[in-house]
Amino acid sequence: GYMKEGYRWVVDMDLEKFFDKVNHDRLMATLAKSIHDKSLLKLIRKYLQAGVMINGVVSSTDEGTPQGGPLSPLLSNIVLDELDKELEKRGHKFVRYADDCN
Repeated sequence: GYMKEGYRWVVDMDLEKFFDKVNHDRLMATLAKSIHDKSLLKLIRKYLQAGVMINGVVSSTDEGTPQGGPLSPLLSNIVLDELDKELEKRGHKFVRYADDCN
């Protein structure tokens, strides 16, 4: 659609280490504004804190979302919604999915 409007330049960007740095408390506070089901919020929190296995050793996850997980793109879109609104307010034209933006 933007190309049809005459825009010709594209900047491709990826938010480095985005999935590793998502703040769980801030994300959960954002979700709690729209989700009133406490059991669902607890399930999402458990998903975020499930940990990762590296070389057979489980490490806890205090921040970030599991990369490659089915919920991570949705959660990242929720986290970055505030950024989207600010970019739109400033008149920027962009398309974003998860941590990738053009």
